[in-house]
Amino acid sequence: MQKLAPLFLCLIVLFACKTEKPDKRNSEDNTEIQAVDPGLVKAEPTSGKQDKKGEKSLLTSSGKEIKVYYNATENGLTNIKIVPVDFANTSDTLRLEDVDPVQNLLLDDLDSNGYDELYIITVSSGSGSYATIYSFASNNDLSLSPVYFPEISEDDLSPEGNYHGYMGHDSIYFENKRLHRKFPIYKKGDANCCPTGGEKVLKYKLVPGEASWLLSLDS
Repeated sequence: MQKLAPLFLCLIVLFACKTEKPDKRNSEDNTEIQAVDPGLVKAEPTSGKQDKKGEKSLLTSSGKEIKVYYNATENGLTNIKIVPVDFANTSDTLRLEDVDPVQNLLLDDLDSNGYDELYIITVSSGSGSYATIYSFASNNDLSLSPVYFPEISEDDLSPEGNYHGYMGHDSIYFENKRLHRKFPIYKKGDANCCPTGGEKVLKYKLVPGEASWLLSLDS
């Protein structure tokens, strides 16, 4: 038994040497891990195509940053967040909820005051492709305020109205300090694919309203 004791002691030491210590690096690593929202994937603004989700940083001509986040909901609509990053008086998030999918994000200074407005163009899904225009004006680069854009009414669609024959398929663009809305004109009986009434262009200018900015039809 006395001769076996040293052999037994050696076996214990050898076993201890091969046993690995627990890896404590995970608990001791103080590196900050930032969570990533899977619904916010970087995407460039597009024309003629709907983006279901994306994140875009826009830089105005006066050097201010505006971040726009948009994410599709379960019902096929879109939630949008607008963050004025370095505006002096606010960094509050502005929101549009349950709107149509985003088609384009644009900056322009329609009233030539030196401060760009943000324009968000959404388009409905389906064959109609009706566009909606959302806009936010800069208040001397101190804050952002929504711009009122009048909805298309029944009177607008009447034979005497500016939108008579309108059935969507809009093109939105800027020219000569005006927002242009071009659309095909449908006559009675025209199929959705084949309007026969030509095209119409309506021009809007940015003007100050009583309590906010508004896009007014330019006569």
